[in-house]
Amino acid sequence: MTAGPSMVPVRVSTSRARSLRVERALQIFTILSFAALGWWYFSSHQHPSANGYHVLVTALGWIGTGLAVSAAALSARKRLAYQGVGRLSAWLTGHIYIGLISAAAIFFHCGLHAGPPLTALLLTFFLLTITSGVLGWFMARRIPPLLTAMEETPAIAEDLLTIRADCLRGMLELASNGSAEFRAMVQLRLMKDATSWSRMLRFYRRRSSLAEELPAFHRELDEGVAHLRESERRAFLRAAEYALRVNKMNAELLLQRLMRGWLTLHVVSTSGMFGLAAIHIFSVLYF
Repeated sequence: MTAGPSMVPVRVSTSRARSLRVERALQIFTILSFAALGWWYFSSHQHPSANGYHVLVTALGWIGTGLAVSAAALSARKRLAYQGVGRLSAWLTGHIYIGLISAAAIFFHCGLHAGPPLTALLLTFFLLTITSGVLGWFMARRIPPLLTAMEETPAIAEDLLTIRADCLRGMLELASNGSAEFRAMVQLRLMKDATSWSRMLRFYRRRSSLAEELPAFHRELDEGVAHLRESERRAFLRAAEYALRVNKMNAELLLQRLMRGWLTLHVVSTSGMFGLAAIHIFSVLYF
């Protein structure tokens, strides 16, 4: 009866070790590819010849383009991964390292300088694609664990917006039924706390949940609560919880929008890069 549960950590550990081995192998392959491309480029410049340089530039261009196309096929590989053809994390790791090798080949192909306007624009889009990809890799490692630590229950952006609106409405309803002092504290203090960047950063820095931050927030409000009628104090603490929840929803929404935003940037820059690459290849072959 205990064999099944006891095997789960072993299976997870084995899978993690296999992923690490694959990533380590890809890292070594990437380093060796960088070294080989660099050696080829610089050795060709030590013994320059018109024909040799043409072969070098052409070969590097096709290598870089081919690898870029392979890396960009991640969307197709995602569908294959969902059908059981390899683990998605392995496909993503391959996408990253193939993209880096492609970048090295393209930079050597350009001769480590921008060149004519079309080439300069193509290189700009290529740099934007690489930069957005590296940024996405970093955020994919940092943001999901942070969201997991903060979330009470996982929610998509549309749900977060609904919860935020409900909390704002609840806070304002409590204020509308309170005294002038109650309304003033809600408008002057709680509304600012609901949109406070420093309080959002506290959620990020501490990786804390609402339940963990709420007691400290209530203590911050003790002095103001003491000036309220005793019959209103519980209602004000409830309004404070709404305000803090709004701030937390803002913190989660920002992270989710960052995850969506970098992907949009990466897709747009990749599309622009391939469009310019097609024009570049056509102009080289036929003009």
